[in-house]
Amino acid sequence: MNLLLTLAGVAIVLVTTADVFFTVLFPASRHGPVRKPLSSAVWLLFRLGGGLLHGRRRRNFLSYSGPVVISATLLGWFLLLNAGFALIFKPALGTAILAGSGPTETSWAAAFYYSGFNITTLGVGDLKPEADAYRLLTVAAAALGFAYFSMSITYFLSVYSHLTGRNAFAQGLHHLTGRSGDAAALIARFAGSGTLDDARQHVSAKADFLRQIHQSHMFYPVLRYFHYRDPSYALPRILLIALDTAALIRSALDPHRYRRLLHSTGIAELIEAADDLLTGLTSDNKAHLPAAAEAADWHRRFDEAWALLKDAGLCLRADQAAAARMYVAERARWNQPLRALADFMLYEWATIEHERSQDTASPGGTKVE
Repeated sequence: MNLLLTLAGVAIVLVTTADVFFTVLFPASRHGPVRKPLSSAVWLLFRLGGGLLHGRRRRNFLSYSGPVVISATLLGWFLLLNAGFALIFKPALGTAILAGSGPTETSWAAAFYYSGFNITTLGVGDLKPEADAYRLLTVAAAALGFAYFSMSITYFLSVYSHLTGRNAFAQGLHHLTGRSGDAAALIARFAGSGTLDDARQHVSAKADFLRQIHQSHMFYPVLRYFHYRDPSYALPRILLIALDTAALIRSALDPHRYRRLLHSTGIAELIEAADDLLTGLTSDNKAHLPAAAEAADWHRRFDEAWALLKDAGLCLRADQAAAARMYVAERARWNQPLRALADFMLYEWATIEHERSQDTASPGGTKVE
């Protein structure tokens, strides 16, 4: 029986240590025997609770999901390490591990107490190892405890550092669209006096930020569980603006007047970076043939974007109907995966894509009534 307890304790310590290693030091491996199921379970609870709420109440509730997932992971590591070493030390209580004075308590509470004292690097308390093997195990527990706290701090700081970068990028996109989340408004603001001379640099910069977001989410999958009360920080909103910007540039703008922009590496990079990020975040990556009502809605949105771009002084394609068909075909490529991502993350689509006719921003950033 004692051997089984020791073997179980060793297994728990090894699995927990491996999970900390893969999560903090080798996150690109995507392994996580503890973190992955624990994060999924916590997110499932938030999905169940969030599914019962709507609007701002849902966003307020989900805003706790990311911090809770991180807290559950860190707490889970600590409890498992404590439990694993408690299983190892329990058979030795009263024999190889003795009290400093008086009789030695051999209960499970004493085992967890001794294990916890070591893991938190507080020392051995009133229990002391007398056998060499358990002296070494005590040192090993303290060393792993010190490493656990150090790596936990590193993990925490890394996650929030990447999160700050993602939020800054989202806020920048939000401001570029005149706080509307409308890709057409973003292109109109690029236009200036009717040219798009600076658009290629802007587009390349946005593609670079999307690649950074993609890499950060590969290294720290917990980032996808962070929600904010303000939907302008939502990942589906970021992707929608990026993909819709590329779709409108390619479908609406005059291919001769803006040839250098349409065929620039910046546009290709923007599409590829957004596609890679979307692919990394959702398993639904198939093109979707829109229903008649959905296609009609996209046509209407394109017509509204067309009017906004025309008012901004941009040269557009000669055939608006053909341009609209190009836009619908391009949108059909990524709309369904994007909607699937929004649904998985419990974002209400109305907060991701606003009705342009109700909340349209002019190139100067003011609302057009």
